[in-house]
Amino acid sequence: MDKTLNARTKTVQICSCIAIYLIAVLFALLSVASILQTCRIDPANPYAEIVNFDKDLVLTNIALIGLTILGALVALRKNFSISKLNTKFIVGVMLLVTTILSLVWITLVKSIASGDAMILLNTARDAAKDNYQSFHTSWEYYGNHSYYLFYPFQLGYVFFAEILYRIFGTDSSDILFQIPNVIALDCIYVGLVMITKKLFDRKSVTNITAIALTICFQPMFMTTFTYGLILGLAFSVWSVYFVIRYMQENKIKFAVFAVLLMAVSVLLKYNNMILMAAVCIALLLHVIGKKRFLALAVVAAMILCSVGLQKLVIFSCSARSGVELNTQVSQKMYAYMGICESGMAPGWYNGKAMETMRDANMDVERANKVASEGIKQRFDTLTKNNQFFEFYKQKLLSQYNEPSFESIWISQVRKHDYPEGEQLPKLVDSVYSGGLSKVFDNWFNYYVMMTYIFFTAGMIWLIFRKKLNTESLILPVAILGGALYHLIFEGKSQYILPYFILLVPFAVYGFVESMRALHKKSKVLFE
Repeated sequence: MDKTLNARTKTVQICSCIAIYLIAVLFALLSVASILQTCRIDPANPYAEIVNFDKDLVLTNIALIGLTILGALVALRKNFSISKLNTKFIVGVMLLVTTILSLVWITLVKSIASGDAMILLNTARDAAKDNYQSFHTSWEYYGNHSYYLFYPFQLGYVFFAEILYRIFGTDSSDILFQIPNVIALDCIYVGLVMITKKLFDRKSVTNITAIALTICFQPMFMTTFTYGLILGLAFSVWSVYFVIRYMQENKIKFAVFAVLLMAVSVLLKYNNMILMAAVCIALLLHVIGKKRFLALAVVAAMILCSVGLQKLVIFSCSARSGVELNTQVSQKMYAYMGICESGMAPGWYNGKAMETMRDANMDVERANKVASEGIKQRFDTLTKNNQFFEFYKQKLLSQYNEPSFESIWISQVRKHDYPEGEQLPKLVDSVYSGGLSKVFDNWFNYYVMMTYIFFTAGMIWLIFRKKLNTESLILPVAILGGALYHLIFEGKSQYILPYFILLVPFAVYGFVESMRALHKKSKVLFE
């Protein structure tokens, strides 16, 4: 019996350590890259979304790292204890700052959705009027086929938007969908603080996580983006919280909450399947390590509910519109897009996925064959020209080392709901291209660099402090999964923002443990 238990425990530990070491290596490399260079959307032509690879002031970055550590050590020498601060007060300040800054931003910029986000809101507005024309046809670019024959998984957010239009009226401005983003961001931040408390059970880590999230401004700027990115993440984060509660307390009610929240998350943003996969992997390891076989039912329920709810919404739209929504761009087509060049950066959006299916006259099997051949040709070209490593290096860095994650750009290149000829507020102009743009650029660069460095440290300390368990594995595995997914398939730095937010609790843990190792008093002050 003991031998069997030890074998199961060892299996879980080995799998967990392999995953954590892989993540540590990835972010160690990203940490070095963040010191050496920074990617930025070309300010001279933001509408083209071209990524520049700019060299950094390496000595300045090293000095900033040194000053940060020195500042923390000085605070410790003066017996400053972050643990003595009231957590509820810090969280209250966090919510106040996040809510006010986000609301000020969305009301000042009055950003109007464009591109895919505009298509989704237009469809929702029409559906609220019982008009389903967008399910029958679209623009010439799509071969006059409905957008939803390519991307039916987008209908989850359409369903949400339609509900809001039916409640508040179809004349509502885009701010109707931006306010839920603000609420969702508050929920994400509170959820991460709660997860931090459950994982590390140390007041200093919890408090500093709340402070670190308060000064993480990129998501606050991203609240203008009505595309399900932030809204879906909120449901994912709370699903993860309840999964952790289920693992620790073995109460089925937490598993039910987790399943329902994850299903809504995937409905709102299909990419959250990556987070769902991470949760399922952790639950399977939980089964192996602790023989909690009920967790297998939780895994099955989560997969069935997440896939089933989306299928149900697609079926509903199909029934109402009278259009069979039985095709979609396959992952193979996305992989084809991901290995091709783009005018923005290697592997970023280039239209290949949709165009392959369109040109195959919506024949998925034929389109997959074309995509397979295209992938093979691109692979051969990259390897023969010794460009394979450089292509994927640039693809990775253009996403992870673009510290704004397009959060300000997402509003800058869109129309603003102001009367024609009326200028934008000076504050907005300053954030876009004036003095504040430089301030935020420098802050984002510093914040991302420090987060990567201490996240790497956090992964290492998880192993050395023997804090690694199946609960603490969920978010790191999701982060690794997101990195691999966007390395292989379509890339854009805006897609990385949700994963970046998830880094913060572990980066704070890495910071605290590093300070504990450097200063003997910190063991008391960082309780």
